[in-house]
Amino acid sequence: MTTDNLLQTAKKVLQHYPCKRYWVGYSGGRDSHVLLDVLTRLRDSGEIEADICAIHVNHQLHSDALAWVKHCQSICDTYGVPLVIETVQTQPEQGQSIEAFARQARYQLIGQHIDSGEIFLSAHHQRDQAETFLLQLLRGAGLDGLRAMPIERPLGQGRYVRPLLSVEYPAIVAYAKARGLSFVEDSSNDDTRFDRNFLRHQLFPVLKTRFPQAEASIAQSANWLAEIPDPKIPDSLAIDDLLSVSAAAQKQKIRAFVKAKTGCSLSQTQTRYILQHHLTAAVDKHPVIAVGDYCIRRFLGELCITEKLPESPDFPASVKVGQDVAIGPIVALRWQPGHGIVCDASELALKPLQGSARFHPHTRNKATTVKKALSEAQIPVWLRPYYRGLYRDESLLAIPGVGVAKAHYQKSADAAFPLWIIADKF
Repeated sequence: MTTDNLLQTAKKVLQHYPCKRYWVGYSGGRDSHVLLDVLTRLRDSGEIEADICAIHVNHQLHSDALAWVKHCQSICDTYGVPLVIETVQTQPEQGQSIEAFARQARYQLIGQHIDSGEIFLSAHHQRDQAETFLLQLLRGAGLDGLRAMPIERPLGQGRYVRPLLSVEYPAIVAYAKARGLSFVEDSSNDDTRFDRNFLRHQLFPVLKTRFPQAEASIAQSANWLAEIPDPKIPDSLAIDDLLSVSAAAQKQKIRAFVKAKTGCSLSQTQTRYILQHHLTAAVDKHPVIAVGDYCIRRFLGELCITEKLPESPDFPASVKVGQDVAIGPIVALRWQPGHGIVCDASELALKPLQGSARFHPHTRNKATTVKKALSEAQIPVWLRPYYRGLYRDESLLAIPGVGVAKAHYQKSADAAFPLWIIADKF
């Protein structure tokens, strides 16, 4: 494959994924430098119109990490490409694979930058795909794992695409040499204590003496499996349904559900946690586990997935009755006319709710606690800190989306009912 062939291969893939901005995952190594070079050539020739940004994640796991940061900045300056540098501030948990830790931390940081209409690109190629397939096979993975790396999946608010996934590794090497690219060498890539490196340096050389096309054939098998359609994935899994099947079936259903909804593969530890906590929790308990940028929760007898909540927005001190207000990126106050609080142009204070405070909503015959009113309205526990009450002086007039105090509730054309809108993904 010539340099032009590789360029055209990437271009052909990217034509299926137009966007306003491409983010290139740039480690400073050969593969990612090839991808960055390809993108800038396509930009300079006018064959792609999207903005190009690079992002480098410093995992702080190598003594040369800061030197790599400087190298990446220098190369990006040469290309005229903005570079975002993120630094991993945490360390692997006891017993956690360094590879798995680095991967999870990397994608979590990168995902924060990928907005709607933007695409993150990585330089994974055919050899990487073959290695991933074999690693999954040796771990006893099912169909989902044996699909290895998809050519595209969700990431952040946008997409993650691998435009070089069909490119053979020798073509990457040849391209870098022909273009005279300067790249860093990570000595840890030669450490065969890591599973992937063992396959790369010990197993594949032996395989290829007998099966020269081993990498291409294995990668193709992953591609065939990826074409098998998934069954329809529900929005949630009923706990009772999960408890009615074997432990093996529970694991399979949960893993497939999480992968389909998040693009993340559960580890054995995470799967075990869900089986032990989410499936057996008491009705009043709400276990949660973070997976990438998502949270797996139990609520109302269902296993469900939400995105991680951002920081609480700055709430206004007061609002006018009947006036819609957008509060930060995920919360909005809306008013439904025809019943509720009389729209008299007055302002109501917007204050945090106290769970133990008394509240008599118009839907009940008797007063109850705010906590119970929220529970009866099926407001998820994790969203309750984002809820506010509407107060006149110290009197709670309404909890938007839950109810209006019975003493102030009216059905009339000049009344409106407050609704509290939170984005569905949370």
